[in-house]
Amino acid sequence: MFNECRHILTSGHKCKAAALRGKAFCYYHTAARRYTNISTTSVDPLLLPSTDDTAGVQIAINQVLRGLASRRIDPRHAGVYFYGLQIAARLAGKSDEKPTETVRETCEDADGHTLAPEKSTCEPPADCVNCHRRSFCGNFRFHKRKVKELEERLEAERETTESELEDKED
Repeated sequence: MFNECRHILTSGHKCKAAALRGKAFCYYHTAARRYTNISTTSVDPLLLPSTDDTAGVQIAINQVLRGLASRRIDPRHAGVYFYGLQIAARLAGKSDEKPTETVRETCEDADGHTLAPEKSTCEPPADCVNCHRRSFCGNFRFHKRKVKELEERLEAERETTESELEDKED
């Protein structure tokens, strides 16, 4: 069983990667959160969202266009931003899967950052052996045979251990 990353994508969907042990985010989003402050001047920063998905890329393009139109950024810097966003758009287009659920409730960490609720995900078939929800789990039927094999192997190991203990007592 592992905890899922709690990062909310710009599209409103949640990252489903495994979170680092003891952390709220996966490897990618732990690193990505460190580099979120992009500033063109010390007074007026350009606030770009995460470009993990196509929705984030679209919002970032809009922010660069607004900055260019209001003369907050010069055309040369805008060109560099657009080139980076073009690469991000290509990558996001390749990796965009169609999630079925959007985040409906959020919480905040100690720093005031918005997070998705904590969620644990099982790793079948090993987690199925001791799971109390497997009788109504939709995925259990796919792993039933492997779980049975694991249970038989565990039972055999337990019997071997018990017989070894009895031999030591004699």
